[in-house]
Amino acid sequence: MKIQRIECLQLRSPHAAPEDCDGAVDTAAIRVTADNGMYGLGETDAPPNAIAALLETPTAHIWSRSIRDILLGQNPLEVEQLWDQVYEGTIYHARRGLGILLQSAIDIALHDLRGKILGVPVYQLLGGAARAHVIPYATLFPSMPQGRSWAEMQDCCFALIDKAISLGFRAMKMEMLFYDLVNDRELVRFIHECRKRMGDGRDYMIDVGYRWKNFNAALAVLRAIEDARLFFVETPLHTDDLEGLARLADGTTTPVAVGEFLQTRHEFRELMDRGHCDVIQPDLGRAGGITEAMRCARMAAERGLYCVPHAWKTGLSGAATRHFGAAVAN
Repeated sequence: MKIQRIECLQLRSPHAAPEDCDGAVDTAAIRVTADNGMYGLGETDAPPNAIAALLETPTAHIWSRSIRDILLGQNPLEVEQLWDQVYEGTIYHARRGLGILLQSAIDIALHDLRGKILGVPVYQLLGGAARAHVIPYATLFPSMPQGRSWAEMQDCCFALIDKAISLGFRAMKMEMLFYDLVNDRELVRFIHECRKRMGDGRDYMIDVGYRWKNFNAALAVLRAIEDARLFFVETPLHTDDLEGLARLADGTTTPVAVGEFLQTRHEFRELMDRGHCDVIQPDLGRAGGITEAMRCARMAAERGLYCVPHAWKTGLSGAATRHFGAAVAN
């Protein structure tokens, strides 16, 4: 069996709102088809036209090859070997950035195709279920403020908490992308109010969307909310600020989660060893696909860290992430 065709399907919602933060308004979906007619689907979180253009790029030389030239005619079952071949064959122009984004989508599609060919779910291809159940968390996103008052934003957040409780969620993550709508003192108070609203029996996470530019401001807040017993605070500082992240993680008992923008195990190794984070968050559509995310998860396990995958895209990413989560013990 051989890979016969690789296509990029450029999809965009007509209802996209540029001032919001909805990752599903567009997607670059990749379809990999074998010579028996079976196909697999994947996606990445990048401008679809840019991904399509890169897929069409011809070979220049041995380190700047066309991804199609590398993969067409290959055995679609040899997914991990194909990942390494693509990485080495495109290392001149695609070792990070759009190259890894495209490779991520192709890798997800290859896992999907392999599962269909063999007639087994993808999590079994990854070593099998690491647990009987995966606990989902509800991402509570009140959207960006867009002219709403602080009181209106709070009411919206409380309504989302109540809805998640009514649906039976045992874990919740509140997207607190309020930025200059509130000061840090108000944010601390609100974090405690959300904990009180959801009760003590649920895992509680927050995403502050890179709110702080220096670790001192972040540290003051994370210390002030230690008694709220958060499972983690996501992206308190910019991903590139490894020194600040390390000082922050070392200075508070509130766990720090980072990694939604990182690519390949090489960047995650640096995050873990230099950034001292407590939780890594590989996004399958950005980090390098399922193959590379599994490598990152194993590295985290060796260091005693949690791996909580990030997904902010369509159902394609959601499905792939659930299989990944089922197979990862940490």
